[in-house]
Amino acid sequence: MKTAIQLDFDGTVTEEDVSFLLLDEFAGSRWRKYLDEYSSGKKSVAAFSKAVFGMIKANEKALTDFVFNSPRVKVRPGLRGFIDYCKNKRIKIIIVSHGLTFYIEAILKKLDIKGLEIHAAENVFSPDGMKVRYLGPDGRELDDGFKEAYTDMLKQKGYQVVYIGDGNSDIYPSRKADYICATAQLLVRCRDEKLKFYPFNDFYDVIKVIDSLKLD
Repeated sequence: MKTAIQLDFDGTVTEEDVSFLLLDEFAGSRWRKYLDEYSSGKKSVAAFSKAVFGMIKANEKALTDFVFNSPRVKVRPGLRGFIDYCKNKRIKIIIVSHGLTFYIEAILKKLDIKGLEIHAAENVFSPDGMKVRYLGPDGRELDDGFKEAYTDMLKQKGYQVVYIGDGNSDIYPSRKADYICATAQLLVRCRDEKLKFYPFNDFYDVIKVIDSLKLD
C-alpha cells in the first residue's frame, strides 16, 4: 500500500511556531486576543489568520530577514535525513500547515531542501496588511478544516497516512490518519482521546518509528 507523510510545519518541522514569532515582532501583543478566540473555537482558522496577519504591514524582505536572523527559528534535528529516508523508501511527503507559504518556502530553500509539496496559507504582502487565504485540494477557499481536507485527499488516492504534528489543530487530521507521530499538545490530545500514537522529539525519532512500522 502506498504511504504518505502529512507533515505539519510550525512547532513540528520548526521547534517554535514561526507565525507566532512574526506576529509578536510585527503585530505587537494585540493579536493574542484573537488567539484566545481561535483556541476556544469562537473563530475559524481562516478568520483568525485573516485578522492577525492583516495586522502585519511589513514587506516580504523585512519578514524574511527576521525569519533568517531570529535565534528562535530553529529546525528540529534530523530533518534532512528524514526527507532522504522517505525518498529512498518512496514515501510521499506533503507539508500541510496553517502557517504562511512564504516563510515555509524560505526556510526550506535556506536548508537547500527542494521538491517538497507544500500546502499552507497563500499570502499577499500589502502596506494595508497582509492578505491570506487557505485553498483546499479542489482549489476552493476554505474557512476551516484545511488540514483534514488534505488527509481526506490522500486517503481517497489510496495512501495510508502517517500524520506528524504538535498542536491542537493537528488532532483533527490525526483522527483520520493511519499512524500518528505526536509531540507537545498533539501528544496530550491523543492521550486524552486514547488514540494510538508514537511520541517524538526530533526526526531521528520519527525515522525509527516509521522503520518499525515496516510500511513498505
